[in-house]
Amino acid sequence: MRFKKSIIALGLFVGLSTSCNKFLDVVPDNAPVLDQAFAMRTMAERYLVTCYSQLPQSFSMTNNPGWLSGDEFWLNSESTYSGYFNWRIALGNQNGDNPLLNAWDGNNGATNLWVGITNCNTFLDNIMSVPDMTDEEKQMWISEVKFLKAYYHFLLMKQYGPVPIRDKNIPIYDSPGSSQLPRNSIDECFNYVVSMIDESIPNLMDDVTAVNSETGRITKIVAKAMKAEILVYAASPLFNGNVGTEASIKNSDGKELFNHTYSVEKWQLAAKACKEAIDFATEHGKKLHTWTPTGGFTPQASTQFQMNIREAYNENTDNPEVLWLDTKSTANGTIQGYFMLPRYTANATSGTLLGFMSATINIVEKFYSNNGVPIEEDITYPYTSRFDLITVPNTDAYKYDLVAGKQTARMNLNRENRFYGTLMFDAGRVFMLQAGSDANAYNIDLKYSGSSGKVDPTRFNWTGYASKKHYNYRSTVGASNAYTARLFGHPIIRLANLYLYYAEALNETNGPSAEAYSYIDAVRTRSGLKGVVESWQNYSSAPNKPATKDGLREIIKRERTNEFALEGVRFWDLRRWKDAVKELNNPILGWDINQSSEGSYYRTTLLYTRSFMDRDYFWPLSLNERRRNPNLVQSAGW
Repeated sequence: MRFKKSIIALGLFVGLSTSCNKFLDVVPDNAPVLDQAFAMRTMAERYLVTCYSQLPQSFSMTNNPGWLSGDEFWLNSESTYSGYFNWRIALGNQNGDNPLLNAWDGNNGATNLWVGITNCNTFLDNIMSVPDMTDEEKQMWISEVKFLKAYYHFLLMKQYGPVPIRDKNIPIYDSPGSSQLPRNSIDECFNYVVSMIDESIPNLMDDVTAVNSETGRITKIVAKAMKAEILVYAASPLFNGNVGTEASIKNSDGKELFNHTYSVEKWQLAAKACKEAIDFATEHGKKLHTWTPTGGFTPQASTQFQMNIREAYNENTDNPEVLWLDTKSTANGTIQGYFMLPRYTANATSGTLLGFMSATINIVEKFYSNNGVPIEEDITYPYTSRFDLITVPNTDAYKYDLVAGKQTARMNLNRENRFYGTLMFDAGRVFMLQAGSDANAYNIDLKYSGSSGKVDPTRFNWTGYASKKHYNYRSTVGASNAYTARLFGHPIIRLANLYLYYAEALNETNGPSAEAYSYIDAVRTRSGLKGVVESWQNYSSAPNKPATKDGLREIIKRERTNEFALEGVRFWDLRRWKDAVKELNNPILGWDINQSSEGSYYRTTLLYTRSFMDRDYFWPLSLNERRRNPNLVQSAGW
């Protein structure tokens, strides 16, 4: 694998809305130019930015597999969205010759992660020669780059499973065979990644001190949090004792690439790392985010709970929950418009807001009832009639979330606050600062003739549900229909993620415990739910589920689904749990959005019958890469 190295002259870690676009190409064997790149601190700083530059952009609608490759979002037309490589994976168009979102080769919508690793190795080989830097600053930069190199390896592992470890660059004058590396085993890969992060941690800054100029840089908080996540992956069924067909590959010399014996010790390591990360983050002021009302009114308790979850995701200012923020791409007005419904106010026109990122009924059904248990388990919930029409009662219990007197599906009533804080739907409401108060929230009409219905002929909501999480409530619509978006970056990891990882690791290590319950309950309490044990005992048809390891595992999975719904997390969780074959073979459902009357609109409509096979747990290697490197074995099933 040979790569051209480039230095990208960017404004270093500037605010979310600014960047530079100058480029300086540097050829690896051109010694004078490479020496110049590390001749002084300012040039070395540019190369440091280059090491960050291959991080994937979370808010790339076409390239982030978490957005559209799973079952949370769906689109309305294969022709209109033919360039959405992530959705084409969901449609079953992945292939072994020219793979979609090919991060190995850097094509079909993906960033080349090997280029990132190569840039990191070049930086590490040369940084000590910079004359006008202190050793302390050099060691901090070295630690950032060591983390990035480890993280790029991990991103490749998430997609491809076992990968070759590229700890050093291969000199350009070496024989061609020296670059034809075989895959390392998955345990070797995880051990390498974790060891690199461990090496990086001591010399990193604890947390950013200059928020405007340093946000996005690697800190101890980031490194500890990501180490915890990586060890959770290493302990999860896809990588720990996997005996499935997708883990059957061997190198040409017969070397096993997956371990086939389950190890509880991996969960113990994950639990320890999660607790260390939580404690360190807490010591440095991190906590679960809660919304602070503005505008001089007292909100309903339900509004507080719903805004807590909305802002935990989409508010970057004074948000103590975000541990690592993606500053490479931000949800600007255009991107927010992909999620936001047209004319959610009288002035928000379809030309500004398109709302074509449609949430599926599949994810809608995952949210709990207002009693904090799954709707299919709640002994008080009319689950069998959930699709029936019902008129929204004119009572305080509903007026902040639903339009009184309107007809809607029964499943939109009596749901948890994360449901109403995450989803937009017909006869629902959305609270924005511009409305003045939660009582003046905007009403939504998504039927064909409705104000937010099928307005644009090609880009429109296809399921009847949209993401409220991508509505920053401070965004506004002016009298001239101008939409002004409050920008926000995507949280790569937030503290709630660590809480649920820790509970999961504790349960897998020793089964249910008071400590595991406490971290789950902290996340639930933030959204207005009672504790796990109390909720299941009082309302579930399986009241003892939290008391068993299998039962609590199922609960934790559902908690993660609901807490991080529409954030791109579920796609990866289903893989590491090996639940994708079960979940991603379910048909994609929505309402009949081409209808104007409630009786016709509220009919479940089959939008797509999708297929997920064992081989789909990992990406295939391209035909070109296998020709370049005959020592690489193809992923199983491809």
